[in-house]
This record gives sequence, C-alpha cells and structure tokens, in this order.
Amino acid sequence: MRLTSRLLEFVPRSAQESPYWEPFLGGASLFLALRPHHATVSDANRHLMQFYECVKRHPDQIYKYLKRFSSHSSREQYYSIREQYNRGRPSVIQAARFLYLNRHSFNGVFRVNRNGEFNVPYGERDNYTIPTREEIHCVSLALQSAKLYTCSYAEILPKARRGEFVYLDPPYPPLNGTSFFTHYTPDRFTEEDQRQLACVVGRLHRRKVHFMMTNADVPLVRELYDDYNMHTIRVSRSVTCKNVKHSVSELVVTNYDVNVDEEAV
Repeated sequence: MRLTSRLLEFVPRSAQESPYWEPFLGGASLFLALRPHHATVSDANRHLMQFYECVKRHPDQIYKYLKRFSSHSSREQYYSIREQYNRGRPSVIQAARFLYLNRHSFNGVFRVNRNGEFNVPYGERDNYTIPTREEIHCVSLALQSAKLYTCSYAEILPKARRGEFVYLDPPYPPLNGTSFFTHYTPDRFTEEDQRQLACVVGRLHRRKVHFMMTNADVPLVRELYDDYNMHTIRVSRSVTCKNVKHSVSELVVTNYDVNVDEEAV
C-alpha cells in the first residue's frame, strides 16, 4: 500500500476523470487506489482475468468458498486445491481457489509452467490472511465501471486516444539470474518483448497519450526509455527464489512532467 500511495504522486491529475487503461493488470493496486470513472483493464493472463470477472459479478459467493477453504488450511489442502484448480474451469469456486492459492502460495507468487498450470509450492508461514467480505465487495464495486479483457498489451493499447492515461507495469527484466516476474503466463516476457513494448509505448507518445510505466532499474530499461522522464524510487522486493526481501531501485517512466521528491519507498 505504501508503494501504491507513492505511485499516486506520479499520476496526472486528469487520470481519474479521463479514460484509464491498464494492460498489465496484475494485482490492480493502482487501479483500486485511483478508482477511475472510465477504465479498460486487461491482462494476457487468462487465470487472472477470469478471476476478476467473477469478483465483479459474484463477490459474496467467492467469499463463502474462500472462508471454507481457509478455515482448516494445511499443506495437504493447499496441494489438493492446486490440483483441483489446474483441472477446473471458470466458475465461482474456481475464483475462490485462485484467491486461496494466491494467499497461501510461496511468497504470494503467481507462476505457471509451459502447459499453463499453476505450479507455485506451498508457502511456509505462521499466519495467513484472507480478504474480508467487505474488501472483496470493494474490489467488485470498483470493477463495475471497468471493461475487462483477456489480451496482450499490443492488442488493447492501439485503442487509447490523445489525452487518455495508460499505466504500464510489465513483467520486469531479471535483476540477476533468477526472477519470478517473467513466469506470469506460459509465454515468457523476454528482452525482445521489452523492446517490442518500447515500440508500442513510442506510438502512444506520438499519439499524445499520457503514460506512466514502472519497471526495473536496469540498463536495458534505461536504454529503451532514455527519451522520457525517469524517476527513481526504492522498493522492497524478493529478487531471488529465496523468501528474502531486498531494497532495490526501480524506475517510474513518464512522458509528462512530474514534480515529486524522489525518495525511498
């Protein structure tokens, strides 16, 4: 939440009123904090978008199943629900399984294998928290004014128009030899994908669409977005397969002027 509140400082004032686009929806933290009046949100991850579609329509039923799953959670139950999830089809109970796995998996990571199967191991933690009924309703309410799509950023972004606002939070290039951030869909997000994304972002800029991107502070990203405004922030991330947090530098890239103090987050 602290990172999200920091990112709000970089968002243009017109973003809440103008059409809002987020093509790498993920956890939707900025969308939920901003609550834009007109939004188009999307992601290439079909698991994620099916989940949000269910939350939009059936928040109470999802909470009912989630509470039942979490009332006697264990390692054995986690792997049983993971197996059921990988065999299941879109439904309310499938959405509850998705949320349960997210809250009980190792480091809260969502990762799939080449077959599109969720394969994150059980997280060994002392305490597990699940969203309250009110929190799920809050997300459902925010989604009522949004159009949801399962597609790649390249399919949806050509529809953004002059003066509208796009927030991009793509899978990050690895900070070292290991990274969870590229295993979000069966198709890995490679260096070439980063370069193709930069080309799409360039077309947004030429159409005078306002954009903000968060990305890793690595030479590749600095090279690709050298023509835009770059702001450095400090964040706490798990940057290896070990459940250890590290303070790392990340970039906020914009094609509009921002007046904020750059400081640790």
